[in-house]
Amino acid sequence: MSRQTLVSSLCFAYFATLLITPDAYKYIAVGLALVALILLPGTWKALKSRPALLIAGAFLLYVIVTVAFALPDWHYKQMDMPSRLLLAIMVFALLLTTPPSLKAVLYGCAIGASAVGLIALYQHYMLDIRALASGGFMPIQVAGMAASLSVFSIFAYIYSCQHALPTLKKLAFFGITLGFIATLLSGGRGSWVITPFVALWAVIYYRKAFSTKDYVAMAASIVLIIATALVPALNRAGLVFSDLNQYQQATQTIAPTQSTENTPTSATPAPTSEGEQAANTSTVKSSPGIRLELWKTALHLFADNPIAGTGYTHYTQHKQQVVDQGYVDPIVMHFSRAHNQLLEELQVKGLIGGITLLCLLIAPWLATKKVHVPARPANQLTAVMLRCHVVLIAGYMLTQHYVNHHSGILFFSLGVVIFASMALRGEARG
Repeated sequence: MSRQTLVSSLCFAYFATLLITPDAYKYIAVGLALVALILLPGTWKALKSRPALLIAGAFLLYVIVTVAFALPDWHYKQMDMPSRLLLAIMVFALLLTTPPSLKAVLYGCAIGASAVGLIALYQHYMLDIRALASGGFMPIQVAGMAASLSVFSIFAYIYSCQHALPTLKKLAFFGITLGFIATLLSGGRGSWVITPFVALWAVIYYRKAFSTKDYVAMAASIVLIIATALVPALNRAGLVFSDLNQYQQATQTIAPTQSTENTPTSATPAPTSEGEQAANTSTVKSSPGIRLELWKTALHLFADNPIAGTGYTHYTQHKQQVVDQGYVDPIVMHFSRAHNQLLEELQVKGLIGGITLLCLLIAPWLATKKVHVPARPANQLTAVMLRCHVVLIAGYMLTQHYVNHHSGILFFSLGVVIFASMALRGEARG
């Protein structure tokens, strides 16, 4: 087996098997990392180009900043997830030297989206359980990855139209339909915010590639999605309004108090009155309400520590102060993260962390800004896929600490290096 075939097969398998089991996202990733490590002595020089340095440098910067904040008090656990970016850099060197076949990647995305859609349908309609929310699946992460695979399937459909590939077109149709069904049935509402806009933009941007039959296929796909998943999704979405109403009622009982303002943070006195007991009792119960309280907490912590944040060591202590002052509900003490990636970085690492995260997201755009449409259409398509991937991940970050999960950091980083390698090397093979 040639290196080209091996790399293309691994990239195909990564997307095709991404969500077939709760832990499937890491199996092929490990294989890619091992191959990249073995071949690193002959591939590392590919990282010396300016575009490659931008992406690898942004990855490395995020790792260095996290280590700098974690090391002083030996918070080794915080260094675990960012370390995956080092693996992605090695994989990037391999893929820049031997870019995968674009066609193989697109087939993988379509098959992966179809597979997770079938799993979601089986769980929802046959097992009568919330799809992709049990047995080890993390629904909020899975929903995002399924949504991304669905959008990538749109690009597979576009590519099939441009190159007259009927088999890929059929697979892409199923990938789009089943992938969006999985996203809706999973109930991961955070992925619903940005995905429709990215999908619609892709269709409009490449509208000249479609024929009348393709628009009929789009309509059929939409009808199937609505018929299969709209009602469960609307029921799930409807909970937001009742949850927000409950949150509004709950927050009316939360008012800033000064009773503990001068109390040393090392010791919080036990409540001695009914009023103090109420002040230390959680009144916010709903998921949206808890997130809003966590976001408020993060903004308070960032405002008090704008440059370097609270750090990992003093984070809980500073958060308890905000609770004691009555600015947020005590429920926030049960959560270790802000459930918003940017706010998470700002509260713990301040502007240093916030800017580092923005560099992580902006670097792939800057690295591919010179990819031109007339010269290599396939490269332009992969550059657009790369940018859509980054936008989608940024959207998921609005409601979760996406790259603090193993699946999230791997999906983000490997997606970036796979798409970027095809866009940058000038060899996005069909």
